[in-house]
Amino acid sequence: MTTQTLTSIATTVVDQYNQAGKQLVRAYRRGSERAVGAVSQRFAATVSAGTLPLVTDGVKASLIGAQQRVAGAVSFGVEIGANGADLTIDQVARRVTSGIERVSGATSRVDGMLGTPALERVGSLALPVANVSLEIANAVAEGSKRLSDRVAGSVAAPAKKAARKAVKKVARKPAAKRAQRGTRRA
Repeated sequence: MTTQTLTSIATTVVDQYNQAGKQLVRAYRRGSERAVGAVSQRFAATVSAGTLPLVTDGVKASLIGAQQRVAGAVSFGVEIGANGADLTIDQVARRVTSGIERVSGATSRVDGMLGTPALERVGSLALPVANVSLEIANAVAEGSKRLSDRVAGSVAAPAKKAARKAVKKVARKPAAKRAQRGTRRA
């Protein structure tokens, strides 16, 4: 039945966007972790390098420890926010899927009461649009997965395309100068 096909496509679209959202949260989480780690390393390297005159080793260690506590608090805040976003994405997906199933059930009941395939015809007309929507959702989910993997560092950056050889363009002289040059030769 077309309604079931539309229902399954709509449910799959919701699932793909759910996955895309979770991948983006994963990218945010991993990117933030990498940034906090890089800042911590640079801070520690700068303080330990000895470029700070009149600062004892004890003070340097204290500064590094304080910065690590701040970095831990930032990481904790990012994790709480990311966990909340994951829960919200799941909750929205569950509610939308539930709504799709309710509409599908109501459509089946109306179709059964009327005894006409009118709703099925409408569904068959909407099927191409639903398939396009599914393809878009698949592309979004795949793109967000590639982004998340790249930010997480689990995938190397794509190789740069081979540089094209520079083509030396010959500067052309305006037509008036070419015309003058042609008359001189004659």
